[in-house]
Amino acid sequence: MRRLFKLIFQLVGVVLVFVLLTVIWILFDGLTDLGDKAEVGFVMSTPESPEAGNNRPLLDRAVKLFKDDDFPLIIISGSTSKHEMEAMTKYLTEKGVPANVILVDEAATTPEAVRKAAEIMKVHDATSVMIVTEYYHVTRTKLAFLHEGVVSLQKAHVGTLDKGDAEAIGREVFALYDYVARAYVLPELEKIKDEAKVGIDKAKVDAEAAKKKVEKDLDGAAK
Repeated sequence: MRRLFKLIFQLVGVVLVFVLLTVIWILFDGLTDLGDKAEVGFVMSTPESPEAGNNRPLLDRAVKLFKDDDFPLIIISGSTSKHEMEAMTKYLTEKGVPANVILVDEAATTPEAVRKAAEIMKVHDATSVMIVTEYYHVTRTKLAFLHEGVVSLQKAHVGTLDKGDAEAIGREVFALYDYVARAYVLPELEKIKDEAKVGIDKAKVDAEAAKKKVEKDLDGAAK
């Protein structure tokens, strides 16, 4: 029993260390901006900032980057209502961003938003994107773009490390695990499963062919 408790304690310790390292990765990656030019700015709101008012720091950062010529085209996205997306667009235009450079990408999840953004980029022959979102949401958004084949990535985070973000960071950690599992691990497991099935089926066919050959040889010997 003591060994079992020790094993459980060790496993819990490993899990906690892994989670802690993930948090450090998210914070370092999110709080470190990268690059200063891109063909598209991807402005992504999160569930923590679904209202246009809460999105103002995000939109203000996008306006500044646009006016600094960091990107000529803006895609705004998020799991917000159509009304709020319109309010975000209106806010950008009121701040001097031309309406014809703003594209709206409505999506329920980050992977869906990034997939749609990647499709929009292809239409506009754009290959580079600057991610503009809350710092704790940068890493998952970046991985989603990489999964869609967009490798030229720049980052411009919004917000600073604050104890009030602890809950959002915690959710982001497990959302990141869920995304990695769905986008990378499960497809690989399914591929391995399919390859194993093909191998088993081939082995069955070969075994049946060998059996028939042996039976044929035995019939020939008997004659």
